[in-house]
Amino acid sequence: MSRTTDVIVVGSGLGGLMAALAAARAGREVRVISEGMGCLAIGTGCVDLLGYAPDGASVEDPWAAMAQLAPTHPYSLLGAEKVRAALDALTETTARHGLVLRPATSDGKPRNTRVPTIMGTLKPTYLVPDTFDPDDLARAKRILVASVMGFRDCRPALVIDQLRRYPGWADKDYYPCLIPTPFDDAHRALNALDLARAAERSGGSEWLIGSIKERAQGCDLVLMPPICGRHAGNPLARELREAVGCPVVEMLSIPPGVGGLRIRDALLKELAALGVEMVENANVIGAGMAEGQCHSLDIASTGRNYTVKARSFVVATGGILGGGIQLEAGRARERIFGLDLPMPQDVDAWTEPEIFGTHVVSGLGVSVDDKLRPLDANGALALENVFFAGRTLAGHDPAVEKSGYGVALATGWQAGLAAAELAGASRHSGDAATGGEQ
Repeated sequence: MSRTTDVIVVGSGLGGLMAALAAARAGREVRVISEGMGCLAIGTGCVDLLGYAPDGASVEDPWAAMAQLAPTHPYSLLGAEKVRAALDALTETTARHGLVLRPATSDGKPRNTRVPTIMGTLKPTYLVPDTFDPDDLARAKRILVASVMGFRDCRPALVIDQLRRYPGWADKDYYPCLIPTPFDDAHRALNALDLARAAERSGGSEWLIGSIKERAQGCDLVLMPPICGRHAGNPLARELREAVGCPVVEMLSIPPGVGGLRIRDALLKELAALGVEMVENANVIGAGMAEGQCHSLDIASTGRNYTVKARSFVVATGGILGGGIQLEAGRARERIFGLDLPMPQDVDAWTEPEIFGTHVVSGLGVSVDDKLRPLDANGALALENVFFAGRTLAGHDPAVEKSGYGVALATGWQAGLAAAELAGASRHSGDAATGGEQ
């Protein structure tokens, strides 16, 4: 792998895949290096744009709320129009592969909506599958809450008890049920991914449709786990709705993230069509840098080490949990380039007594300029041809704001475009200097 690629993207979560998509559509040669599957493997399949303001207030119109964010927030650095462009790129791409995502609307304007989870809570989010309509929830009076025998993560009675706490949900009639398992003998507790895969196998749709239809008679809404197929474009959810004669809503689930895997499936199909090279199970262990630029990355994979070169790089390696940020006693740093991140020396100051409050580590990340290039401790540009995206960025708290996927896709898309532009300029200047391709 000694040749020089236009753009190397590190990370295959939503930010990394969107960066690869943007750079590939700009006509660049792109390679994605990933150690694992990224955040989409645990995602819900919805896109949270901005669920809560910094003061904790619930947000209905995320676009209006963006104007109130701090100047260092990733949305503020990009501006609303670039965020919209990234959303459009995602929805256009997933729709091409049969997965239609759209915002809920109120009075003709896109708004946040709240989707039931298998824990009986309501989660604020922005982009939802087109099979979900908030008006269906509002109109429903008799609701079947279904799960599957052996699927311990979803307990219909618990879902019902929790939903009754919310205004507009207490006065509905609920009917809990467990449908038969599609497995004759399971050696462990089932999860949503097991059941979604089972639904795609031979006889799976008949099992699911027949089981739900039998129990949904007289109901005007069905709530169930996200088990209507693992892949993007699977028609089972629509077939089920038509068969039972009422809306069917897949509740958001805990990992593994069936909904997120559907988005990942659509993006990977698009990247394959564009010729993007995916290098999996590869860990970046070092970087070659000179004169304020990165020229190569050192990779460890399947028992061997090697070096890859590129004209520009996008880093979307996640935060602390994703391994993109490393914590040490009194110190935090970005993993690949060793960028120091400001942290209190006193480790006790890293957290707050209020568990759901704002913690120092929650907003930890790399500070960047408006092109998403990293800045050093003095605010000067650290690396000219490296762009950061997603949870690795400073200036936001996705857990508190419910903004994780929105920031990932917006910054990933823009980082990919910026990396592609720089790589193109570098390639052309190299051609001019050498008289041919580098």
